[in-house]
Amino acid sequence: MDQAGASPATRYRLLGPVEAWSACGERLALGTPMQVRLLAVLMSQPGTGWSIDQLVDELWQGRPPKTAGGNVKTYVWALRRALRSPGSPDPAILAGPTGYRLALDTQTMDSLAFDDLARRGYSALRQGHWSAAQESFEAALALWRGEPFAGLPGWGVLLSVRARLQEQRSSLLAEVADLKLRAGQHYELIEPLRTQVDDDPLRERPWGQLMVALARAGRRADALATYRELRQLLADEVGVEPGPDLQHLHTRILRADRELLTSEPRTPERRPPLIVPRQLPTPPTLFTGRAGELVRLTTLLLGAPGSAGTVVITGTGGVGKSWLAMRWAHDNQHHFPDGQLHVDLGGFGTATQEASPSAVVVRSLLPALGVKPLEIPAEPAAQFALYRSLTAERRLLVLLDNARDAEQVRPLLPGSTRCGVIVTSRHTLPGLVAAEGAHPLALDLPSDDEARQLLVRRLGAQRVAAQPAAVDELIRRTARLPLALSIVAARAAARPTFPLQAIADDLTASRGGLAALATDDAATDVRTVLSWSYRLLSADAARLFRQISLHPAGDISAAAVASLAGARPHLIRPALDELTRANLLAEQSPNRFRCHDLLRAYGEELTSALDCLADRRAVRRRVLDHYLCVARDAARLVDAGWQPLDPPSLPAGGSPPAFDDHRSALAWFIIEQRVLLAAVDDAVAHSFDAHAGQLAQALTPLLSRLSQWHDLAAVQATAVAVAQRRGDPRAEALAHRDLALAHIQHRRFDAAHHHLRRAMARYDQADDSPGQASAHLHLAWLCDIEGDPAAALPHAMEALALASGTDDRRGEAAALNALGWGHARLDEHAHTITYCERALALYEEAEDLLGAAHTWDSLGFAYHGLGKHPTAADCYQRALLLYSDVQDPCGRADTLVRLGDTHHAVGNHDTSVDLWRQALAILDQVGHPQAIVLSERLATYG
Repeated sequence: MDQAGASPATRYRLLGPVEAWSACGERLALGTPMQVRLLAVLMSQPGTGWSIDQLVDELWQGRPPKTAGGNVKTYVWALRRALRSPGSPDPAILAGPTGYRLALDTQTMDSLAFDDLARRGYSALRQGHWSAAQESFEAALALWRGEPFAGLPGWGVLLSVRARLQEQRSSLLAEVADLKLRAGQHYELIEPLRTQVDDDPLRERPWGQLMVALARAGRRADALATYRELRQLLADEVGVEPGPDLQHLHTRILRADRELLTSEPRTPERRPPLIVPRQLPTPPTLFTGRAGELVRLTTLLLGAPGSAGTVVITGTGGVGKSWLAMRWAHDNQHHFPDGQLHVDLGGFGTATQEASPSAVVVRSLLPALGVKPLEIPAEPAAQFALYRSLTAERRLLVLLDNARDAEQVRPLLPGSTRCGVIVTSRHTLPGLVAAEGAHPLALDLPSDDEARQLLVRRLGAQRVAAQPAAVDELIRRTARLPLALSIVAARAAARPTFPLQAIADDLTASRGGLAALATDDAATDVRTVLSWSYRLLSADAARLFRQISLHPAGDISAAAVASLAGARPHLIRPALDELTRANLLAEQSPNRFRCHDLLRAYGEELTSALDCLADRRAVRRRVLDHYLCVARDAARLVDAGWQPLDPPSLPAGGSPPAFDDHRSALAWFIIEQRVLLAAVDDAVAHSFDAHAGQLAQALTPLLSRLSQWHDLAAVQATAVAVAQRRGDPRAEALAHRDLALAHIQHRRFDAAHHHLRRAMARYDQADDSPGQASAHLHLAWLCDIEGDPAAALPHAMEALALASGTDDRRGEAAALNALGWGHARLDEHAHTITYCERALALYEEAEDLLGAAHTWDSLGFAYHGLGKHPTAADCYQRALLLYSDVQDPCGRADTLVRLGDTHHAVGNHDTSVDLWRQALAILDQVGHPQAIVLSERLATYG
């Protein structure tokens, strides 16, 4: 980290007129107005590097003199002299590869101290520490000496930072008023609140606080008159009624609501800490303009006291809906102290990428709110109800990006009006506006000036100012569409010696194709921009771009790219780098790339036009081969007994990642899970039924190890349909069996029985003895979970007979252990030991550590039942060592519980409680339902 050159005692102020104070307490003379403005720009974003071109733009707003670059250097030199005081080191203006920057902290910069105090206040507020929150908020407000950057013209970055800081100050004033009302200090609030509503009359929250303060002070008539005053003001100024919260407050005052009118200070309730999700992606770096829309979002989402709202940002593809939503969300996240949720709904990506509401809740929203996989209900209605319950008492910001229709959004709306929701969509979603009261915000193309500012931000003010006619032509030909402008800017930035007029001429002469954005006006035809960018690629990069568009998901690893291209990774890396530089692909993390949905759609059009059907199918086959090969390798490492139905084959050309162990295999799967699920759907959509079924088989051990039962049920339902269509009874039987596994975990026992019966019938049809044995083992497990171990034993016996007849050693071991466990559950422990010792020998012969762990646990349970507690404890310890080795947390937790039972039986109560607590920690971590039962048991032991 660079060290600030300024003395620790030097103070920089922008919450009022821009000032700098020396270590001796003297105000420093900063020089000319341009020097003051330059310092203000650097202070607006401390720590951020500013290039000379960017500073030129901020100082002269697109109309710089020819000597602007030299002037900036002179201003910096003069400022450094002005900020240097005797005995102090050089000031904090540093030069580096990204330009000039100020290196300051909360001790030297008033705006940073303000932000830090506000964060501390909101943190105390979340924890119920009202006095500490009020103290932090008031300390933050005390730093203000007037309007930020007072006396400086309001444009560029100073305008946006000033608006943000003023909005934060208004929020803190409202928080302080709420805290004082809570503490019974309503008398002293009346005059400050009256001043606030006079200064900012359209902000409803201070009006509501003023009404409460007046009512609690015994001035109900004045409180009601205040409401009438606001109602008239809103009618005259904007033609609307006060919000529902103020209307409700008015009704409560009319009724003399006792709870509202009480003046007694309230004792804060201590609440358990909540998980605070922070899911917002990185803010867009090229965002510029949209000041009116940002203000409109603030009004719609923060204008009503105590509540937020829902806003639907609509507009054509590439117009900047997501950029606008992300920029506002980052600037205003402090208003939502309980966190921010973000989901890309994929409404306008490829068909297989559209996210269903249930999938969004299960895979994204509920986990972000702290819900473990096994705590998620099986039925969508219950999932949505749980989501609404968890959001009912929170103040969250929910950003639902790229929605297709109102039906996709409606179940994802939170359960509280205190939460803010921003939806982006290319459709207007009239159903959401009409039925849910959402506010539409139509986003049009940016103005010419805003489009020019986007180019300035990327290319620099001097280059843009030097070629105004070419810039105007670029803006016309890209229709001011931000996506198109960013591609043009990337092309020009990559070729700094090219005249912009040459780029504009090439753009004018080009014609391309993207049906979703085609118009009758050539100036608004995005095909021109995209095809022009594509035509500049080398042949290898162009072919790779078309191939990537056939990938089943928007993000892709370098290994998968190599496989779909049929080449070694080092051979396709130059083409990948070329696509990244051309802004046709983004490397979002090392060796992982993402392609924007519009670019993928364009690539699909190109490959349909330029590549024959056989070539396109070959690409899809290669990438499916890749995922099938790697998923099978991962499945074998996670479950040593897993084997595919058909022999594996290596993908041509590509180099799948090699796994060191089951840990690295699971790490890969966590990253690729959504891509793999999309690959199954894509395989079905393009008639690769064999790949779909085989990939679904490989996903079973991976999804099971992570307790992803919802996804397992979905993918196996697909596998059942594919197998039926192919007439493959063995594959259908396996899919039914694995679908039953998901239903067992969801405790949907009738459905599990149905699918296991179907599995058994198909195994019988295929004369598949190992498959029949596995189905019997699942039926034995199901009967045992249902509480009928006697019914489980015949299934285990049949499984043993079938496995023994086919020399299936692992199957035989599993059946023997199932028999042993069933007899133990019936208190026939001697039989258990006989069966389990045979099973253990077979597992050790096969080096199946997980199977051996299960069997040692069964032996421990039997010896405990016989009263041989030291032997039982020894068996449990052996099981625990094996569970730790194979990283099976649930198996380890189960054994810890039973080992605790054994210690409890011999009077070692402290040891048993400690073991149970270890088990509870594991079960809590994975969200296992047995955690509740175990916690209730521990509660009885204090």
